Amino acid sequence: MTPFDHAIAVYSREPCARTFSEDLEAHLRFGFVVSTPECFLMMRKVIAEAPYREITDPWMKFNSSMVNCWHIYLFSGDIRKAFDAADVQLPYVSFERRNKLRFYTWGKIFDRTERLFKS
Repeated sequence: MTPFDHAIAVYSREPCARTFSEDLEAHLRFGFVVSTPECFLMMRKVIAEAPYREITDPWMKFNSSMVNCWHIYLFSGDIRKAFDAADVQLPYVSFERRNKLRFYTWGKIFDRTERLFKS
């Protein structure tokens, strides 16, 4: 399976508020999508201090002068390849794990992924 196929499969395994197509459209309009044979990623720029519901709503657009975090909405594959394509580094990276929002500094998440993929 490709990273894209793995990403789509998430929507059949887990309860989701919207369809894959709806979330993809939101990220194409307001976020950032990377799809290569090595990785698939949907993320967007958010304000780390914003409420949970705003950070996790892919249709929410933040004031660009205030964003300080990339929120990773869905990812599959080699995240280093996706980060290489990001147009700008922001101070923080967030993602959900087990429905809990987690925040890391850009440097810390990058270092962790480097260690993970070196193994």
